[in-house]
Amino acid sequence: MSTAKARAILVGILVSATLLPTLAVADLINFNLAGQIYTKWLYRNNDNQGVLSYGNPFWPDNMAGDNGVSSEFQLLVEGRVGDYVQAGVRIKSRFGALWQDWWENGDIKYDQVENTSGESLGMNRAQYMKLRGYWIRAQLPIPWMDALLIGSSDLGMFNPWTIGKIRFIDRDNGKGIFVQGRVHDQYLRYHAAVIALPKLWVGPGWSTGVGDPLLRIPFYSNDWAYGLKLESDPLDGWSMTLVGTVTLDSEIDMTDPDAAGSLYPTCQDELGNPVPDCAKNGAVDTLHRYSNVVATFENQIDVWDGGSFNILAGFSHSFINERLANNGVRDNAGVFPLVYDTVNGSFVRVRAEFFDVADGLNFKFEYFNIDEHFMTIFGARREADVLWTDGFMEGGQLPTLNLANEFVDFDEDWYESIVGWHGATAILSFVGDVEFNLEGTFITYNTNAQNRDTDNVYPDFLHTDGYTDIDIYDYANVFDRGRDLRSVYRQFQDRMSIIARFDGVWHTGKLNGLDLGWKFKYIYDSDNREDGRDDDDYLGHIMMGRIWLTIPPADGLAITLGGQVDYWIEDNRRGSREQGYSDDTTFKVRPYVDISYAYQGLALRYRLEYIYKDAQRERDVDRTFHVIRSKATAEVSW
Repeated sequence: MSTAKARAILVGILVSATLLPTLAVADLINFNLAGQIYTKWLYRNNDNQGVLSYGNPFWPDNMAGDNGVSSEFQLLVEGRVGDYVQAGVRIKSRFGALWQDWWENGDIKYDQVENTSGESLGMNRAQYMKLRGYWIRAQLPIPWMDALLIGSSDLGMFNPWTIGKIRFIDRDNGKGIFVQGRVHDQYLRYHAAVIALPKLWVGPGWSTGVGDPLLRIPFYSNDWAYGLKLESDPLDGWSMTLVGTVTLDSEIDMTDPDAAGSLYPTCQDELGNPVPDCAKNGAVDTLHRYSNVVATFENQIDVWDGGSFNILAGFSHSFINERLANNGVRDNAGVFPLVYDTVNGSFVRVRAEFFDVADGLNFKFEYFNIDEHFMTIFGARREADVLWTDGFMEGGQLPTLNLANEFVDFDEDWYESIVGWHGATAILSFVGDVEFNLEGTFITYNTNAQNRDTDNVYPDFLHTDGYTDIDIYDYANVFDRGRDLRSVYRQFQDRMSIIARFDGVWHTGKLNGLDLGWKFKYIYDSDNREDGRDDDDYLGHIMMGRIWLTIPPADGLAITLGGQVDYWIEDNRRGSREQGYSDDTTFKVRPYVDISYAYQGLALRYRLEYIYKDAQRERDVDRTFHVIRSKATAEVSW
């Protein structure tokens, strides 16, 4: 090698060593990386193995169970493409592999009776990384357009009555194209979206055709939802919001000769006769399997310093094509997320708040009237609440039969359907060293009816009677859990309910912030059921009392000690028209402890509780439960 060539190579190496770090730093400026590790311990005195209290009831998975510890890692990558264009992805490991699954790699070995390979659970226990979400955000120089989003969204731009914000575990699964802008800053702003329907849970039978026995080839790649929100502030303190959504599930027209698997590929029937109006044209026609149109109009009025007013009204149109959607009401024991018919429904909700009516005293009033046929298939399924009342279950009330009370742990909220609710809530609250709420709610039901067709049209979700016990819950009802929270239709119903609640917190100011809390609740629930009979009338007296004490012994550390007592007296709680009904009582005691600690980005939480339940059943065997369960989590983000 010549001296000149060697010198050139040396200079190249020196220049590269000088410039490459600079180029790398310049590239990294455009990236934002964030990581998170989450670990959960779940233990209970039973023999179920897993890390999820309640999984899928119809497709059991080996993630569900009450004894296990598992971790997950997620990586957020965001990039600045330019001053007005950003992009990002979320990559996360699959949750559910126990710490004891040391070397599961995704293979499956079922060729041995005794399998000691550690590969028997396949990908269900392989901690692979998965692309969960991806998005591009852009501010384009287009008039009346502020932002464009392509990709993942939690769908939180509409409202729970139309297209609802999806639950946390699905937060990046929704994909679509979203445009936000304004024609005028005050008078007209908009948000428009085209959203790909999930092939599971949105539609008749919780799918857009997958698994439907009436379909051979479900055409789910052509299923979309469309949404438009318009906002305007016509006057100071007065805002209006109009939301309209359309959900369309389309399927292949199997009579089209161009369709794969067509019934008439040669335009002839089984006897060889020509099929009228049948001809190949190189295109395949589609039919609507299901469509749902929902619109809401909201007025928020804040023109008075002493109060606030809100009026929300809406309607829905629900269409099921009986040729393409199987009747799950008839064939699945009444477990179906829609009325199996073409129906129109409506609702109205009126709210009034009065601030500081006396020193620290506030008053709220809400009237609600949800029609028995209001159907929203893409509305919020959990983690939202559309009414002020504490309701029956405390967690929240949603206007859909498509609730998602699964894939949760025992300490998470439960949600109930309010389809058919008609009533009012009044709440008196006080803010000071002592904070309290006093609620009174009266409910009658638009679903009250005699001899309703729950065999073919109206889903009753199989379990229709008795107060729901969410503390000891089993989807098969072997633990006597009571009414399904989606069960709003009964063959015979004449129901009325009253809810009274008194809760609050006393901030004592002692011991670095000692708080004393309480909650007392009484529910009067009556249902005369079938006209002309007195021996089937249901009457429930549901009583609950809870007290707790929160102590912060050190910075970042909080300890809560509490206990709850339930006593339910239910006349004619469970039975049938033919056999009659029986009287039941339930007594429960639940002491618990909560500990949370936060230190330099590390968050630790531990909950331990014991449940004693004495179920006295007139016709069934009495049951006594002794349940000890706990949940701990450790989370760190950077």
